[in-house]
This record gives sequence, C-alpha cells and structure tokens, in this order.
Amino acid sequence: MSRSSIPPTDGSPVPARESSWQKAGTGELVIGGRKIKPGETQEILLKISEFYTSNPVNIPLTVIRGHEPGPSVFLTAAIHGDELNGVEIVRSVIQELDHNKINGTLLCLPVVNRFGFLTHSRYLPDRRDLNRHFPGEPRGSSADRIAAIIFMQVVANADYGMDFHTAAVGRTNLPHLRADLSRREVRRLARAFGTEVIVDKPGSPQSLRAASVAAGVPAILYEGGETFRFQRRNIRKGIAGSYNVLAALGMLPIPPKEPKLQVIVKKTEWVRAERGGILDLIAQPGELVYEHEELAVIENPFGREVSTVVAPFTGLVLGTTTRPMVSPGDAICHLAKLDRTLATVEKHLYITASGRRRIPVDV
Repeated sequence: MSRSSIPPTDGSPVPARESSWQKAGTGELVIGGRKIKPGETQEILLKISEFYTSNPVNIPLTVIRGHEPGPSVFLTAAIHGDELNGVEIVRSVIQELDHNKINGTLLCLPVVNRFGFLTHSRYLPDRRDLNRHFPGEPRGSSADRIAAIIFMQVVANADYGMDFHTAAVGRTNLPHLRADLSRREVRRLARAFGTEVIVDKPGSPQSLRAASVAAGVPAILYEGGETFRFQRRNIRKGIAGSYNVLAALGMLPIPPKEPKLQVIVKKTEWVRAERGGILDLIAQPGELVYEHEELAVIENPFGREVSTVVAPFTGLVLGTTTRPMVSPGDAICHLAKLDRTLATVEKHLYITASGRRRIPVDV
C-alpha cells in the first residue's frame, strides 16, 4: 500500500469499500499467510518487525470465525505497552468465546506494541508513539511499518473495531468511551458499549481509531484505569461493553446491558497546577463538581497552603493525576463539561461516605 493509497484521516470522503461481511460467502479470509475457514479458531504469530539478532518480532493474533456469516470486528489492546487493562479484556474475550458461540469473525490482538509491553513502556524502542502512526507506511519509519502491517492485516479485514486503553502513566481514568459521534455507525457502537460517559471527539488524526474510521471501519476507544495494573472493575466494564457491541451487531445471542445513565460530552479540559508543591487531591474520577468548587490544595513541605485548585466549570471528573507532587503546569484533574446533560447527571447521583457526589458505574 503506497502513501497515496492510504485512506485520508482528515474526515474527507472515503471510497466505498466492500465489507468482509459482504465477502463472507466466499469463505476467503487470509491473515499473515494463514487461511481461516468458517467454524475455525486460529492462533497466529503475526510478524511486525525484526530484532537486532534478525529474529522475528511477532504479536499474538487470535482469529475466531463463526460457522455463520456476520460482521468482522477487531479488538486491540496495548498499543501503548504499559496500558494493561485492555490486555486482560481482550484475553478474556478470547478465553470465553469460540467459533461455536459467535456469528461472524473476531480479530483479537491483546498485545499490539510488543516492544513496549516487554519493557514496561508506552513507546516503541525509538520513543515513537505507535498510536500516532496509523494507517502506516510500508517504507517509512519502524513505527510506520508496524502500523501498516497491523492496518493491512487486521483493520482491512474488519468491519468494526474496538481499541482498549488506560490513562497514561501517573494518571487514572473513569471508565468511559471516546468516539466520533458524527459517524452514524460509530454512534451505534458507542451507545451500545454501555459506558456512562461518551466523549464525542474524532481522536488524533493518525491514531488507530481515527485512521480506521477514515478507512470506512467504524471504531471506538475504551478508556479505563491506569498503567501497570490489572484493575478488575475496569476490566469487567470493558468485557461487558465488548459483549454489548457484539450483541448489537448480531454476533452474540445475548441481551445487552444498559447503564443507569449515559451522557455525551463534547468539551473536556485538564485543570493544571499554578504552583509547585505537595498535592492534596480532593476530587476523584466519577464525581460531579460545580464551577469554582475546590478540586485540590497544593502545600509546601512545611504544611502551609500555597495554592487552591478550583473547577473552571461544572463537570464530571474523567481522570486525575495519581502523583502527590506537582510543578507549575502539571495536569491535576480532567473535567468533562456538563451543560444540557447536567440535570440527567444530578438525577442519578449518589453521595459517598465522605460526602462526595458520584455517578453510578455499573460493572
């Protein structure tokens, strides 16, 4: 695939593509040189690069193809190698489903960035962020080449996609979904997934999600938790959301699970420290805060307050820092602005033991 043939990522029109569902009757599905027939599950080591020793760098791809035709869906995790909740979400789907339980096809990549996964790093060895290089370029940088292989072997064989993430290192996120709701099929997936909060944004232009959507493969991104950990509540939420989407697509014969509330937000903003010091964080993910409400206090080592951090607008706390030390400009609290959805959120709030206002998160 040459650069000129790579789909645009700027939202411009995409040529119509024949979906793998439309081609399902032919029985032809070939990935990494392996042919997967209806009624088969295959474990494939997909080569994405080579080590200095000339040995192949492979990533594990499980293809589950049902007996009956249906959509093809990719599930990807650990594009950032230190974000582990998604690894367990995708592994759980692989372990719990097989070709006798689904219609259509699942393309499951629990560890996309093998380099970062092995070295406990977000990045590739050259410090590039793989999720800023899709759809890739076969003759480009190492990141471009890896992205191109994944895009051509996996995304090109899919009709829909789900990508799983956590917050970056030193932060934590409320489980929520990110999706470009201006796209009808993306909106359908996002609502079906079942998170309480959906952030309506297209994503970075060369992210896997945005590049997939631009190529005609509707995709959504799940965010939940923090790096370097398996957090069971966030994992259960991701698994349940995956099954909800598969049910909505007619691939799993199960009833969907709907959240108690679901709000769509368009504006989010990181509230940052104006002074350096030791952080006493008050607000937590999932809480409702009102404009000018205190989010955190920054103190010096002697215990004297040097700064108070307040909410610039009324919103939901999507994420926070996990570090108790801050410098000027450090991100402290990620707020999602609530306007017309405020009344809906207030209706469903519960009060914690410490008196904080929190939305219910079903897991």
